[in-house]
Amino acid sequence: MAVYEERIPHVKEQRPRRRGNRKLVFLLGLFFLIVLIIVFIRSPYSKVQQIQVYGNDIYPAEQIVKNSGLVIGMQFLNVWESDVRTSLKPLEGIKEVSVERSFPGVIRLHVQEYRRVAFWNGQDGSRYPLLENGRVLRQVNFAKRVVDRPLISSWSAPELLPQLAKALAKMSPGVLGEISDIALTPTVYDKQRVTLYMRDGNEVRSVLYKLDTMLNWYPTIAKELPQGVKGVLSLFEQPWFVPYGTPDAPIPLQSGEAQPPQS
Repeated sequence: MAVYEERIPHVKEQRPRRRGNRKLVFLLGLFFLIVLIIVFIRSPYSKVQQIQVYGNDIYPAEQIVKNSGLVIGMQFLNVWESDVRTSLKPLEGIKEVSVERSFPGVIRLHVQEYRRVAFWNGQDGSRYPLLENGRVLRQVNFAKRVVDRPLISSWSAPELLPQLAKALAKMSPGVLGEISDIALTPTVYDKQRVTLYMRDGNEVRSVLYKLDTMLNWYPTIAKELPQGVKGVLSLFEQPWFVPYGTPDAPIPLQSGEAQPPQS
């Protein structure tokens, strides 16, 4: 009996195959994912519903949005920062821009513009900002806006404007706010002589290549001036003050040895 049992072949137990079930689950999951994507694309949540602009001063938000190429109702996932930067390149006052997405449907444009350091007055009454990079931005007329930067009233050498812009950009905000008008007043010996008319009634004379260094001393030097007396302050190697009406009575002033104050 044992001999017959040895001759009977052993049948291996077959395990159920799960490969077909896994494939089915994968296909079902893929199908539902595609359905969800289609539903999302057709829903209002996939569209741009609001475009916000932050950091702008030179350009109005409406102009930035118009130039950016973004429109309400476009696909939310089809907004690319590189495309927005390319679209905004014609706006020469914009230095940098970044795009932030906020679900559902909000696009935020964070704009960094070049600083305005002065205003260039046109003969027709127009007023254009002089930017920190030396460019006179003629895309935007500031004639109807508040004058919060010095006015360039007379400047016969446009090639010196980048040097002026660089000097003004290095000044402290407090000093820059004290300047009312700037004029290029060259002499036979110095083509970079400048005259600045201050809001406190004084007149400052200096040279362009030392303007940022010397003028940052103005708040300290102004405290040494005779109280209630206005005149011409010469800021060259040694500061001198000449009251109006007494050209033959200059007053020497002490030049500070510390760093000029930053405000």
